[in-house]
Amino acid sequence: MVVSGRPILHLLLFCCLSLQAFGSRVNIVTNGYRDIVVAISPDVSPNQADDLLNKLKLLITEASFDLYEATRHRSYIESVNILIPQTWVNVTANASTWENFPDAEIQIDNPSWRYGDKPYTVQLGGCGDPGEYIHLTPNYVMNFDTDPYKFDFGPAGKVFVREWARLRYGVFEEHGYTGDDSAFPMFYRSSSTQQSTDLVPNVCSNELVDFTYDYGCRVDPQTGLYDTNCTYSFTDQFKPESSIMSDYRMLPSAMHFCDDEESSLHKHNRQAPNKHNAVCDTESVWSVISRHADFAGNNNLPASIANLNPRFNVVRVLNGARYVLVTDVSSSMNSFNRIGRLYDSARRWIKYDIPDGTSLGIIKFSTAATLLSGMTVVNDATRQQLMNKIPNTAAGSTCIGCGLQIAIDILKPSGNGGIIVLVTDGVENVHPFIIEMTPQLIAAQVQVVSIAFGRAAENEIEVLATKTNGKSFFIDDEGSSDPLNDAFIGSLTYLPAVPLEDMTVLLKQTKYQNDTTFHDSAIVDFTVGRNLTFRIDYTNKSHLLSFSVVSPISGTVYNNLTHDEPAKLAYIVINGTAEIGQWDFTLTVSSSPTDYVSVIVTSKSKTSSGPITVECTFDEGTVKHPTIKPIRLVADVKQGQNRVIGAHVQAHIERPDSALQVINLVDTGSGSDTEKNDGKYSRYYIDPSQAGRYTMACVVNNAESAYIDDGKAGQQRTTMGDFNRVQSGGAFRVETPLTTPYPPSRVTDLKVVAIQVDQMSVTIEWTATGQQLDQGIATEYLVKYSDAFDNLLEGNFNSNLSVAFEQQDVLDGSLQPLESGSKQRVTLALPRTTDDVTYYIATKAFNIDSASSNISNIVSVQIVPIKPPSTQRPTTTTKAPEMTTSVNTGCNSVLTSPNGLLESPNFPGPYPNNYDCRWTVRVASGSKIRLTFSHFDIETFDFVEVYNGASVSSAQLLLKHTGAIVPEDVVSPSNEILVRFATDGTGNYFIGWRATVIP
Repeated sequence: MVVSGRPILHLLLFCCLSLQAFGSRVNIVTNGYRDIVVAISPDVSPNQADDLLNKLKLLITEASFDLYEATRHRSYIESVNILIPQTWVNVTANASTWENFPDAEIQIDNPSWRYGDKPYTVQLGGCGDPGEYIHLTPNYVMNFDTDPYKFDFGPAGKVFVREWARLRYGVFEEHGYTGDDSAFPMFYRSSSTQQSTDLVPNVCSNELVDFTYDYGCRVDPQTGLYDTNCTYSFTDQFKPESSIMSDYRMLPSAMHFCDDEESSLHKHNRQAPNKHNAVCDTESVWSVISRHADFAGNNNLPASIANLNPRFNVVRVLNGARYVLVTDVSSSMNSFNRIGRLYDSARRWIKYDIPDGTSLGIIKFSTAATLLSGMTVVNDATRQQLMNKIPNTAAGSTCIGCGLQIAIDILKPSGNGGIIVLVTDGVENVHPFIIEMTPQLIAAQVQVVSIAFGRAAENEIEVLATKTNGKSFFIDDEGSSDPLNDAFIGSLTYLPAVPLEDMTVLLKQTKYQNDTTFHDSAIVDFTVGRNLTFRIDYTNKSHLLSFSVVSPISGTVYNNLTHDEPAKLAYIVINGTAEIGQWDFTLTVSSSPTDYVSVIVTSKSKTSSGPITVECTFDEGTVKHPTIKPIRLVADVKQGQNRVIGAHVQAHIERPDSALQVINLVDTGSGSDTEKNDGKYSRYYIDPSQAGRYTMACVVNNAESAYIDDGKAGQQRTTMGDFNRVQSGGAFRVETPLTTPYPPSRVTDLKVVAIQVDQMSVTIEWTATGQQLDQGIATEYLVKYSDAFDNLLEGNFNSNLSVAFEQQDVLDGSLQPLESGSKQRVTLALPRTTDDVTYYIATKAFNIDSASSNISNIVSVQIVPIKPPSTQRPTTTTKAPEMTTSVNTGCNSVLTSPNGLLESPNFPGPYPNNYDCRWTVRVASGSKIRLTFSHFDIETFDFVEVYNGASVSSAQLLLKHTGAIVPEDVVSPSNEILVRFATDGTGNYFIGWRATVIP
């Protein structure tokens, strides 16, 4: 950002900063959720702003009533703060205090190609872990109550409740997906008493699913299931009351979550192969919700609430963000020149990074605290005055609470909120302590950004940052000033959000020392190029002898540095739009062994589409017991709202002993990564073996196949070319180090690839887990099967109720573990049988210490042995026509019951060739017959005919139909019809047809 005409860009802007895991300020009091924040992106046009706000209020009001019902009268939405962009000056709004866009529970922003206007929730964690935010588009908000949007997405209030359940309670969807890559199919075969034994949609419902197959469905001969692109439609008669997490087309009637209680009217379907069952180990959605702190321990029991209408408060940043720098000047700050480094970095922060209009206060503390500057609006007239207030001497003890108290006092006159940047290097030894001040800070809704100077800094500062929804940074005494500069810039994530085109990203940041000449380069990709800046930070101006950079296409040389000696930096700004490609630079310095320079390269977006950005995150600032909850490292790589797929992403972790570890982050949908190819790369950190502070940074570049998922395919795909991004992730502190290695992660994407009925074998596939969690190579997989689902659940898996596949059962592939993230595929022999049988399969992984993962998701395999067609003499009273000897007639019959079901042989599945089946349907005299087809999918050379009466007569033909479109109902003129199904000799994989007879 260029501040007040100064040509220096600060390193990172708000979307691209480290955002530690979701920490919501929302609380629930007497059943009402308070202080939910809905933030509107600055990229959303102010056109129709008032209409958008009115529609948003209507949507959330509808959701409050639906939430009350769905949570069994235990919660509703009491109050909502709507944060509008700072540029929406024509909209009446109150002054915002603590609200900001990155931390908002609901973000209103432009659509991505992947989702369009569909509401969705970003979830990085596992079962019971809160999500990041709910994404709604302006179009969705404006049109949610129109028929097309209801048809496409469902009733908006219930849609919101479903997304809220993901965000707040950490539950997942209970439905399948189309596509070959999905581990959660659209259909499955169930042995549950809740479902029929036919192929049924993959949903959780309190009723038997009444549905029809959509056009073109075929049974996949490899799996016995419908092909991966087959979908279904519910009949008008299907009106289930649960589950609200299932198919959106169930939402008009569905109002409840499924649960595990045996007597429940909304019994959970554990067997459905959906994501919730996979991630939450078959536990019901309501059971997971009931464990949440909002409801656990009899919190917020069912209550009769007379008024479920939320209160709305529209807010906007009116007077700029409010920051208070609270800095340690105790005697220990003299060590390692901490006070000098703080002096340089804080002054640089004020001069170059804090935007005009921001209010800043400055406080120092040692034995007591002193107000150096009250809240002052930053501008050209005040910057130097504020810079002059930064202390450069240190003495005395450490009273952190004293500084925090004054910070609260100077923020209070403008209301709640504000950001405290707390810098300290020592252990507090004078009251009030941090723990005494924390309740006041939380009550005042202040966010604390902690900067720990040295490894002896007070441990409570990370706890304070976590509790106030702030972030933490650590500065190594042996390092350069770069991390301190990054920490100060990182605190600016709480400034008002800016449009995509105004974002600045870090392309390169490298420290150079112990040589005199360095040759290096920075990559300018096609998404950036405006305000390309090469900034050189130095310890001593005389150490920097020269710097020059060459453009990649024209070969233009830039070497005229602008120096800012008080800030100890120099820079070159490339005017206009920089050329795409590799910018080579040469750095020449003195031979001083103690001095160093750092080169920082930044640029703004070339277009309104925005640059490629990286958000570098971890779970929380204080890790008390990593054994219980492993640390998840995440990098979110995207351009605007579109994800970047196939990038090479690394997390650089500096341990308390200063050792550097490099961890490859992956987007495989396994282990710590909850969804494949969503642009969120992750891994667990498996080596928190030292107590102390760890720092994290993310490094991202092209892996030759990286592309932007913007809807283009094949050769039209938007490939990335060369690009680089570097992003600080802040610091976390481990209290209790890990002493025992982790077990492997649980497999959550086990799926059936093929069934070979003639060989009585099955091919299964899963993503390999690791030796420890999702890293390394597991020692062994134990794959077991049973004809009973419950025999593979926890508690039964290790018993003899299920059977382990042995090496002699392996027909193809191998059970030998592969590198984590790889695809494991193996074909296994099943017991031979002449009966129809459903087998269930699951796996566990073991490491070298015999520690095992939890049981994987459970998949089902239905074996229907191939049987010869029946040759039994028909007993029908309707005579079959003359046929050739190759035609079978074993399906002829008479139906005289008031209601009945007709279907093709082997439905749903490939029916026999050379058949001529005839059914005579006869009801009471004077009645008529209605024949309703629910499914229809036959080869075009095969056909179904319906005749009035009991014989084939062209004059009495009521219907002749073929293909895959379900025909209209047939109503007979008399009390008798004949249904004929004729097939030729051509093989097929069509599923056949089914019809219901109703008098």
